Amino acid sequence: MTDRLTLSLMLLDGREATRIDGVASLVAGDASGQFGLQPAHEALVTVLEPGLFRYRLVGSETWTWCACAGGMLSCRHEGGAAIVRVVSRRFLRGADAEALQSQLDALLQREHGMRVSTRESRDQLELAFYKRMQQLAQEKA
Repeated sequence: MTDRLTLSLMLLDGREATRIDGVASLVAGDASGQFGLQPAHEALVTVLEPGLFRYRLVGSETWTWCACAGGMLSCRHEGGAAIVRVVSRRFLRGADAEALQSQLDALLQREHGMRVSTRESRDQLELAFYKRMQQLAQEKA
């Protein structure tokens, strides 16, 4: 359980839910720019841009970096505890921001390639279906 002096960070993606307790502060970015969250922050819901965000645990001067493919961030107080939930398709965590950004860029590029390939396959299938329907209509006529 967390206390009133820390945040609990929940990272939720399609594969797992990770809870990180004892977070002193978090810095993230949305369409309006970069913002920070601390335990006494008011309730907030925002859409995160694809990129990096970071958090620092109580008693640590070191930031842990996270990369996400965009998503939603919400901050609420539940039973006296501040809970920050970040929901995204994918998360990467580590100490090296540049390495995480490179990994995220590669991941987003692969996902884009798969979407394009899937769209092209669907378009080809629809065209083949349309041609077959025309052939059947001509055979009946």
